[in-house]
Amino acid sequence: MSRSEWCNARLARVFIFATTLLIASQLCTAQVDPKPQDATTAVLHAFEAHDIVMFGEIHGNKQEYEWLRSLISRPEFADRVDDIVMEYGNSLYQNSVDRYIAGENISFEQVQKAWRNTVGGIGAPSPVSGWIYQAVRETNLKRRGKHQMRVVCGDPYIDWNQVKTREDIAPYLGHRDQWFTQVVKDEVLAKHHRALLIMGWPHFLRGQGAVYIEPQLKQANAKTYLIVFGTNVVGGYDELDHRFDKWSPPVIVPLTDNWVGELPAMPVLFGGESGPVGAGPGPAPEEPKTAPLKLKDAADALLYLGPRDNLVHLSMARADLDGTPYGKEVQRRLTIEGFPSGFGAGGEKSEAPQFSRPQTSSGAAPPPLPPPPKNMDAPLPPRPPSQ
Repeated sequence: MSRSEWCNARLARVFIFATTLLIASQLCTAQVDPKPQDATTAVLHAFEAHDIVMFGEIHGNKQEYEWLRSLISRPEFADRVDDIVMEYGNSLYQNSVDRYIAGENISFEQVQKAWRNTVGGIGAPSPVSGWIYQAVRETNLKRRGKHQMRVVCGDPYIDWNQVKTREDIAPYLGHRDQWFTQVVKDEVLAKHHRALLIMGWPHFLRGQGAVYIEPQLKQANAKTYLIVFGTNVVGGYDELDHRFDKWSPPVIVPLTDNWVGELPAMPVLFGGESGPVGAGPGPAPEEPKTAPLKLKDAADALLYLGPRDNLVHLSMARADLDGTPYGKEVQRRLTIEGFPSGFGAGGEKSEAPQFSRPQTSSGAAPPPLPPPPKNMDAPLPPRPPSQ
């Protein structure tokens, strides 16, 4: 054997050995059990090293917001957190929210405009949207003379009374993430505060297209920690992972160096769907297929509140909307936005499964959602005085 042949053979053995070690390491990581923590304890611990804890929620979940209310009421949380920045919070009503949170005698009808009149929601928001405001007010009232928390409205300042066409909505809709980010910079980071940010997980999730909020906050020197809401589903609707069963929710699980972080993100987040954010069940056939996004690449930790089939979604029932001034206003907005009649009109009951089994039908496909307005890139109008 020549010297060059000997060297090549040795390099081949080294490469095989290194590859074997890498595969073994990945297999070991995939089998390592995580260390679930009590969810409240985990959030408090996260604030020891981070000034921003981002919670990527799923809209309307009963268990999720029951836990959030419990978290906010804890003295340890109220001692160290200054602000809670809400996606379901119209900045036009920040003055009303501040008065309400401070314990002033302001009508609930006025303050609920903050979460009922956002631009991002479709139809009437879930009742859970107001729970955070109520929990912060109640906690602050019990802590007179101590550190007080503030709820900061993170959605653009649209005035629905002035909206007549889809074009009136577009600038607000097109700048939601940018406005949320600016609010955090101005009301949290500039004041050297610590804050919990609550927004739907697609706005925060890493590894999915042009994510805006977290990179911008990091450029402003924020130390961020991302927790996302998740389920025990690891594939199709019926593919449940029973390793979750031994946990005692609510728990938060770090996603590094364990089998949870190796799971595909989308089934866990969607409760059985596997498609990309904002799309259907999978990429279009002409698009190149990529490796599924893993949870460890999407977030820092997972909030687990119990098996997928135990999760409950709360909504305003149709009976609570029909014939009411607010119900009529919701329908007016949906009509302006181009949604079909009856869309977003509320369900028969206020409680329903958070994730229903996908329906297969040979009937007509549901009507397509309206396309976005053409002037989405138009700048935001000047901000009016807060109400």
